[in-house]
Amino acid sequence: MVANVQTMAYHGDVPWHGLGNPVPAGVTAEQMIRAAGLEWKVELRPARGATIINKKKEYSRYEVVRIPRPSTAETEVLLGVVSRRYQALQNVEAFEFFDPIVGDKKAYFETAGSLGEGERIWVMAKMPGAMEIVPGDDCLKYLLLSNTHSGDGSVIVKFTSVRVVCQNTLMLAMKDGQKAYRVRHSKQMQFKLDELSDFLALTQNVFLEAEHSFQRLAQIPMIGDRLDNYLSAVFPPTAAQQKNKTHPARWDFLKEIFETRPDLQLRGVRGTLWGAYNAITMFEDYKQPPGEELPEQRLDRAWFGGGADIKLKALDKAIELATAWT
Repeated sequence: MVANVQTMAYHGDVPWHGLGNPVPAGVTAEQMIRAAGLEWKVELRPARGATIINKKKEYSRYEVVRIPRPSTAETEVLLGVVSRRYQALQNVEAFEFFDPIVGDKKAYFETAGSLGEGERIWVMAKMPGAMEIVPGDDCLKYLLLSNTHSGDGSVIVKFTSVRVVCQNTLMLAMKDGQKAYRVRHSKQMQFKLDELSDFLALTQNVFLEAEHSFQRLAQIPMIGDRLDNYLSAVFPPTAAQQKNKTHPARWDFLKEIFETRPDLQLRGVRGTLWGAYNAITMFEDYKQPPGEELPEQRLDRAWFGGGADIKLKALDKAIELATAWT
């Protein structure tokens, strides 16, 4: 299914994807749910053709059905088919995960919404403070919780950052290299989500390490053939391109961004590995020409799809090369 934003809400400036309904500062979880149109629930029902497989009268497969909200013209929507071990996480439960930090004024809701017909929902909370990479170049800190109702994935918590001067979305990995903290849908899921309150205490270390890494990249000059080496590490030429001594077409776009984009010409950013890394994140966030990709498709790709993976790879390779070049 082509990803589209079913509904969304945000606080502050209009997001880079231009989607959603604005909400005031300090809204509660329930208020954010309603503003984002996420107060609907899902229900598990025996799937067509499923059979009872044990004495508990559990079925072999279940359908995940989105239930219409009261007093609306909505109809039921089949979101996925899952096993008997699957336990649905209602949208209100997903928001409750952030209650410990939002309630203590340590963070606030900034974005919430769903993609498709509700197959994926997300909540984004802005953490306090900012990471200063070089003077005039700050990165804001976020936690992104995503849940699928299709049975295709798990509840995930991602660490993300947004570069203020350009609104690029930077994806961060945990210390062990994992892209996100994952919680499988199961009957122990709610208990595990409760444990994530302790996990939030680790966010400070994740962002501190990211800040140090970003600052280090800003100290690496892209002299000689370093830019080509970096692009080759992230976007390797094919065997045919190597034979013909050519390179992927996107290299040319990235070099143009690196050399001409105003926010990459800032003092302390221009000509550095930090600038090259941000050329890639910008390309992944905005690469499609107007008319070829809808804003909602771009959001899904940049946050949850191939764009997010490439941005993580770009950061990993940049850190590796920074070590080799110092």
